[in-house]
Amino acid sequence: MSVSEQLLDKYFKGQCSPEEKLLVLNYLNAIEDLPDHLLSKAEWDETSEAVLDELKTEEIFSAVKKETIAKTYRLKWMKIISAAAIVLVVLTVGLLSLNQQTPGLSPGENQVVRTENSDIINWKSVVNYTDHQQLIHLPDGSTVKIFPGAELRYAIPFVKNKREVYLNGKSFFEVSKDKDHPFVVYAKGISTTALGTSFTVTALKNSRFIKVQLHTGKVLVKKTDSISAFSKLLLPGKELVYNSRINKVSVSDTRVLQVKEENKLKELNFQQASLVEVFDQLEKHYKVDITYDRADLAEMSFTGSLKLTQSIDTILEEIAELNKLNQIKTTDGYLIKK
Repeated sequence: MSVSEQLLDKYFKGQCSPEEKLLVLNYLNAIEDLPDHLLSKAEWDETSEAVLDELKTEEIFSAVKKETIAKTYRLKWMKIISAAAIVLVVLTVGLLSLNQQTPGLSPGENQVVRTENSDIINWKSVVNYTDHQQLIHLPDGSTVKIFPGAELRYAIPFVKNKREVYLNGKSFFEVSKDKDHPFVVYAKGISTTALGTSFTVTALKNSRFIKVQLHTGKVLVKKTDSISAFSKLLLPGKELVYNSRINKVSVSDTRVLQVKEENKLKELNFQQASLVEVFDQLEKHYKVDITYDRADLAEMSFTGSLKLTQSIDTILEEIAELNKLNQIKTTDGYLIKK
């Protein structure tokens, strides 16, 4: 350690700053002999040390303290940042490993998945909150009429060209023909497979019955559950009904079912219905022709119940009498006129 002669000269003349005085004092304390041109050893020993006033001392201490603390904080922050970087690297590696090991979830549990070719697949869910049917178009060109309260889920695009949809509720399907890619509807454990046809699937949430009605073409209805597995091929006009509570499946002719429903009808109820509407209902139920002039019935209506256990002759007589009309039986049916 050394100081310049100019600094030493300033010191002995009392012109040094507090910092310069400390520098010179440290230098003088470190050497054994003073330079010849300076004070002798005896003179140096007799010289009293310079005393700093309190204000200068406090300034020097504050400057030293500020520099020391700043360095300490910088060191601590560097350690914290380094530790955070290490933790981030470990978490990133862990997540990458987890993604590679985790198997794919079912379509109902995913909203977005990736295929082997890293193509993003979006799962679309359509719920009919209205009180009327909604028509939607699927990615393959097929159409679906979704009944009120029903939900349909499917992938966009179809995964690996598999035309698969998931149904909760009731929907009518008009399937585009594609023999290489069967169209499959999954509903409450039942799969309905079609190549190109039209059919209706009913799988209401709180019902134990699942119904498949075939309108055109062919469909294969299956349940692969080990306890109640079955496989049924349906032809047009057939309806399959599966009772999940008792594990029973039955296939019937839908036209026979409609006739049975009509036979259950005991009466027709009307509220301010036009006579044209009343006669139309009677024609359908009794399978007869009722001829009339619409102009004659334009302002006539009927309110009441007609018991279908009565003969058509009796019912028409009552309606004609109430409205001051004439009822005439003909070879083809009945004639109603003023």
